[in-house]
Amino acid sequence: MTDHDLMKKKTPGTVPPYPTQWASDKLTSFLTEHLNRIYCANAHLAERLLEILGTSSFKDLNGPIRETIDETEKRIAIMDDIYVQLQKRYSFDNCSSLISLLEDEFTAIHQQGDDELLRDMCVLSYLQNIENVERNSIQLLQLTAIETSSEPITLFLDKYLNHSEIKRTLYNFIIDKYNNDQKAAINL
Repeated sequence: MTDHDLMKKKTPGTVPPYPTQWASDKLTSFLTEHLNRIYCANAHLAERLLEILGTSSFKDLNGPIRETIDETEKRIAIMDDIYVQLQKRYSFDNCSSLISLLEDEFTAIHQQGDDELLRDMCVLSYLQNIENVERNSIQLLQLTAIETSSEPITLFLDKYLNHSEIKRTLYNFIIDKYNNDQKAAINL
């Protein structure tokens, strides 16, 4: 056997760092479920904002909506990378309650389309719900990554959180629109 053949042959016990190596099956499921929630919320946001982009009821928000879609698509691309690393695919199987909540929030936006103030407040509510889901899952992923010393999750969180600092374009635009004494009451 040549040195080249030996290098090709795997050393016993060494395998690529797949999820089963860095976490138990239960922990892998837990991490994946929270990644799925974040992915679901972002996918919903990108899809639904695309539906209203350019419509007459939302023409005053077109610029911020476009920027928010772009930001969200970048976050989804970051998430796609972690799924590849973990050799997993996103799934919305356990996201039906989340989807229902987000659909209700988005429907409220359309119902208030003729009243700009109420429409904007509904948009803020929708965006806050998405952010709350994201924040909750990220906090749990951070704690889990610390406990398990999971490098793939830690790297994902660093990249995702660094990118997420620049988001909130639509949210900030609407808050700034009401930049007066009401701003403190609106800014949750």
